[in-house]
Amino acid sequence: MIKRWRDFITEEISGTELVGPMGPAYGETRLQNKTVTSHHTNVIHSDINGRFYTEDEYNELYHQYLQSGGKPLSGFSKENIEEMLNFLEN
Repeated sequence: MIKRWRDFITEEISGTELVGPMGPAYGETRLQNKTVTSHHTNVIHSDINGRFYTEDEYNELYHQYLQSGGKPLSGFSKENIEEMLNFLEN
């Protein structure tokens, strides 16, 4: 049944109207209770200066590292960040 706008606004919505499968390509609607680990984020903490580095900050630091004569590194990792920081400090 199609409702008038005023009737729709005055009714309360319980939150259960869209629960369950909605169609063939809708996807899963239930909540997944999973623990977030370091594998779910793109932020790395450095013990050298106590900062957190995002991938963008890592790429900027890596660019500075290469311009200063550092050797190429592979991957976004804590070890690479600390190697770049040590190299740039000296």
